[in-house]
Amino acid sequence: MQILKTDKEFLETSGQKQEPVVEGIQPDLFGTSLKILFLDSLRSQGKYKYSRYKGLPLRYAGGKSLGVGYILEQLPNGLERLASPFMGGGAVEIASAKELGMQVLAYDVFDVLVNYWQVQLSSGNELADRLKDWTPTKAQYAEIKSRLKAHWMNETLIADPIELAAHYWFNHNLSYGPGFLGWMSKIYESPEKYIRAVKAVRNFRCPTLSVHTGSFEETITRHLNDFLYCDPPYYLDEGKMFRGIYPQRNFPVHHKGFKHELLRDLLHNHKNGFVLSYNDCATIREWYADFQVIEVQWQYTLGQGETRIGKNRIENGTGHVKQSHELLIVKEG
Repeated sequence: MQILKTDKEFLETSGQKQEPVVEGIQPDLFGTSLKILFLDSLRSQGKYKYSRYKGLPLRYAGGKSLGVGYILEQLPNGLERLASPFMGGGAVEIASAKELGMQVLAYDVFDVLVNYWQVQLSSGNELADRLKDWTPTKAQYAEIKSRLKAHWMNETLIADPIELAAHYWFNHNLSYGPGFLGWMSKIYESPEKYIRAVKAVRNFRCPTLSVHTGSFEETITRHLNDFLYCDPPYYLDEGKMFRGIYPQRNFPVHHKGFKHELLRDLLHNHKNGFVLSYNDCATIREWYADFQVIEVQWQYTLGQGETRIGKNRIENGTGHVKQSHELLIVKEG
């Protein structure tokens, strides 16, 4: 882990007066921590401690936009570099890079998703130009989905990275869930909403974030001396999670058979610290009992636009909005 020069060291060499330090917080040179300012900006006036982190260009099932505040709260103060083996929707990675000024090295096993992020980061204007030529209609969606499915099935590949990124974003962002090769959501048929979403793609900038293809087995061992943020697929064998969703519920090939035990062993042997997001269940609590385990809660947004609910949810009065059951597991760096 790389740590910024401490305020005491800087002030001793510059002759400036040292401001008082709040216990556990590393203030920046202006006397206020970027982390404190950012977390304060996320404070919620509602039920939960933090509100959603906005400005992300991609909707993502299982994304942590509502968990950003809780997770960044656990990152070491003064951290300069963060490695993430599971990019996914990238909420934590983007917030760490944009709001806290970190260099973030992120990875994912899903090559189509990685291609999207690489194009988004390097060619956002060109990507937006391609997206503005399409319209958020069911007919357009079916056409895009058909070509994307042919690419996924290795039948007809989309060779141009920008074209592939546009197909992925359009299919994913306009879908119910959202989900890869899913079904179009009526919510996203709005032309006005589509224009705003494409504008977010065009305006997105995050120069200290990089995303590459790689499995956690490779990337964790490659970053033994870095602090990690890990958001793996959830453990499905017990608890409230019963179905994989990556890249889609009907073919969860990145979720089914995930090597949870190997991840556990790699993190126990990791030389530096980490923050790990997991679903709350007895096995995960037992495996990570040596570390700090923090219970957190926010609302799941997967399928939140679907208001139909089953008999059991009607009887127990929980409604269609699902509550999270999350653990943050922390090893200090």
